[in-house]
Amino acid sequence: MRDQAQGLRNLVKKANTFEKQIQDLNNSSRVVTITSGKGGVGKTNLTVNLAIALKKLGINVLIIDADLGLSNVEVLLGTSPKYTVKDVLEGKREIMSIVEEGPNGIKFISGGSGIVDLANLDEERLLRLIECAETINKYFDIVLVDTGAGISKNVMEFVMMSDEVIVITTPEPTSITDAYAIIKAIIVRDFDHKIYILVNRVQNSKEAEEIFYRLSGVIKRFLQREVQYIGYIEENVIVSKSVIKQVPFMISYEKSSVSKQVESIAKKLVYDTDTLEKDSQRGFARFIENIIKKFKEQ
Repeated sequence: MRDQAQGLRNLVKKANTFEKQIQDLNNSSRVVTITSGKGGVGKTNLTVNLAIALKKLGINVLIIDADLGLSNVEVLLGTSPKYTVKDVLEGKREIMSIVEEGPNGIKFISGGSGIVDLANLDEERLLRLIECAETINKYFDIVLVDTGAGISKNVMEFVMMSDEVIVITTPEPTSITDAYAIIKAIIVRDFDHKIYILVNRVQNSKEAEEIFYRLSGVIKRFLQREVQYIGYIEENVIVSKSVIKQVPFMISYEKSSVSKQVESIAKKLVYDTDTLEKDSQRGFARFIENIIKKFKEQ
């Protein structure tokens, strides 16, 4: 164990000191994790269309598909990436060489099984991860992380590295209950950044707001925490049609009401600048620092 700790110290020296790297990473891309308490709530569809809306605002966006096994981002975009994060961590590829281009210039990468490895890196892979983070910071303004559903370890790892998290729910009672469960799991882990709630598949804005106030009221009462409303997306056949076509509705139905609703969410995310505490660790820096701590504890 001491040999491993010494190896880490040598790694840090090679990388021009950990402190300097963390400082550099703090000037970083905003990491926004999009998650849900249960599957089937439209999380990936929202992620892809939100990325397109952000791109229209002049934001350079990268989607990280961190939903193990399902790879729904690939399905929605009609692509099948040949390489994943695992290939980068193993030194087979450079990070930018696995970046795929989607519609309207959005970019995405597939996490694949490399996502599982992120919390258990050896020294060599840790250095590659730091290099990847530095490269991503150079090219992208916002990183959207599309996680799996529920409160698995992998989902929580990404939530805790985020600068903000968007939790999606639908009007179904089980979806609302599961949204509360994941928000509780996030809060008890001392996540001190902004938590947004997005309500999907509603009939109108009134229904969405009622669901938000009901859920946020329970959270405030039992968890003593404020959550923020970021918007809603209505139930609309356009969404399912776009999924079948494998063309995001922000493109195939650009003038539709659902596209306008996503645009509103994107603007909220971009212009709500108080979400970022100036003196706090930023996403990639915080995530890597947590890995460093695990090394030191061994």
